[in-house]
Amino acid sequence: MRRLAAAAALCLIASQARASVLWRGDFESNDLLQWSSVDGLTSRLTVVSSPVRQGSRALRVELRSGDFASNGNRNELVRQVPETEGMDRYYAWSTMFDASYPLENKWQVFTQWHHSGCCGSPPLEFDVNGQTLSLDRNPPSNSGTVELWSTLLVRGVWHDFVMHVIWSSNPDLGFIELWYDGQKVIEGKAVQTLFPGQVNYLKQGLYRDSSISAVGLVYHDGMTMGTTLADVAPELVPAPPPPPDAGTPDAGTPDAGGTPDPDGGAAQVSPVEPGAPVARSGVGFPGQGCTSAGSLGGLLIAAFALLRPRRRRRG
Repeated sequence: MRRLAAAAALCLIASQARASVLWRGDFESNDLLQWSSVDGLTSRLTVVSSPVRQGSRALRVELRSGDFASNGNRNELVRQVPETEGMDRYYAWSTMFDASYPLENKWQVFTQWHHSGCCGSPPLEFDVNGQTLSLDRNPPSNSGTVELWSTLLVRGVWHDFVMHVIWSSNPDLGFIELWYDGQKVIEGKAVQTLFPGQVNYLKQGLYRDSSISAVGLVYHDGMTMGTTLADVAPELVPAPPPPPDAGTPDAGTPDAGGTPDPDGGAAQVSPVEPGAPVARSGVGFPGQGCTSAGSLGGLLIAAFALLRPRRRRRG
């Protein structure tokens, strides 16, 4: 019994040892220097101490009509480090749309992984359109936006995102999982996540249809990138399950003098409840021996989403 408990503990330790946080863009440095560059007006991208979702700092993004950069109405931060073929990555962050955020029936992008090409819509983007918040993808042909998931936009509160992506231009090898506000909303989807011959890079802030005149105000916090779920949301990784006979005493084994072992020959191990979500949303993967939380296993599910036509050219 003790050996089983020790094996479970070693499994958890080994899993944590494999974790590797690759980058943080959480503004705890009290500046924008965690990110590579600004695409827009630096004066509209400010680090604030309130409101925050985690730590003591967050990013306030303000976008006004006429804020024009890179052929569009935008104020965004850029991480100019490429996501390349075969990379397996987890991302976690939180976003809050101000109570005054405009509910225009026009596209507004708040997080995107843009391709290295010059123009057109990116392979993956998080959008707001009217009262809908969605994760969308765009095919290399730029023939129309494909909605992967959507929900009702709720303003004035923090929303937590955890996304797992395998970057690939092969639609059978690219892969997405998504957690939103404590729920797993994309269980596992095979999808093309790179354009052939190109790489992706991360942009976060606000970018929108230039015909929107109202001021857009949004907050971002806690962006973290890693190689496992434990890197970006460790509180969501479930504790190892207890052995099947945990907590059930046995008769023990008599010693040479006929006296039972005082502890009954079994270590009394109480089941450990998984930790509840705190700073970020999502649910953990079921324990599967010592496999990594990021392994595919049998999760790949080929799925096709309905095409939602929405023609636009942007970057």
